[in-house]
Amino acid sequence: MSSSSEADDLAVVLGLKSDPLNNVALGLQERVRHRRFMVQLHNKILVKTEQEQDRVWSKFCALYLPGTVDRLLDLPVPADAETPIELEDFIVFNPWHETLVQLQHIPYLAKYLRSHSPIAAPGKQLLQVLADRLAGVSASWEAKMAAVPRNQQLQDHYIAAAGSAIQLLCTLCTHFVHETNRNSVISNETQQRLLPILSVWSHRYNRQFLGIVSRRMLAYISRAPGWEQAFNSVRSSTKNWGVCGLPLCSVRKDLRVCAKCQTVRYVRPSFFFFLLNAS
Repeated sequence: MSSSSEADDLAVVLGLKSDPLNNVALGLQERVRHRRFMVQLHNKILVKTEQEQDRVWSKFCALYLPGTVDRLLDLPVPADAETPIELEDFIVFNPWHETLVQLQHIPYLAKYLRSHSPIAAPGKQLLQVLADRLAGVSASWEAKMAAVPRNQQLQDHYIAAAGSAIQLLCTLCTHFVHETNRNSVISNETQQRLLPILSVWSHRYNRQFLGIVSRRMLAYISRAPGWEQAFNSVRSSTKNWGVCGLPLCSVRKDLRVCAKCQTVRYVRPSFFFFLLNAS
């Protein structure tokens, strides 16, 4: 199956595209949608090599990233949620959020966030909204993580969900690292709401993924020494500016941006063929 068709199939499940054979996906109940999304993600995409996955996500971003952000900012009400806890979790743990988690390293996201096009305008509020949502569920999630007696499966779920949410926040923050007014990225009120729980998780899960990303987010909020260098490094990698897009090419400087997609850079073709002939 091609990366294009897999991107389209995922868009159908997410309600971003109608299925010419079966239009039911646009009206899926949210619990059903989430199950179908996870099946599609794990059975069709995550089984691929990283390079193959990137092709799928790049194609998806090119066609459906603005729609994904729009849907994430204006979440549907999961009428089929069976408990208040399930309804609360849906605010952060939903298919559109998980989609951004999976594609956060794709250069199209950086391009979208930097764009001044009207279609990309919702991206400017994305970071604040996601930070508010995480702050809103953090106390409830913390209670489940620290509950005694332990429910290992449930606790692992919330630890992983919190780690993914904070990692996405960190990635989004890298694209606003040069913003002088920090409160315009995440309000001071939201930052203060996040600080206590980030501190708890960074210590308790010190050497685990959740602890690592919590410390990273703490460094951003508190402007800890070295935070800017670390975030700039991530920002550079997500822009994909330091790697040539041509196969077998290891050149990492004097690259020219692709005039079509604006997300990939290439060495001059004549120089690339010179390298091939010289090897």
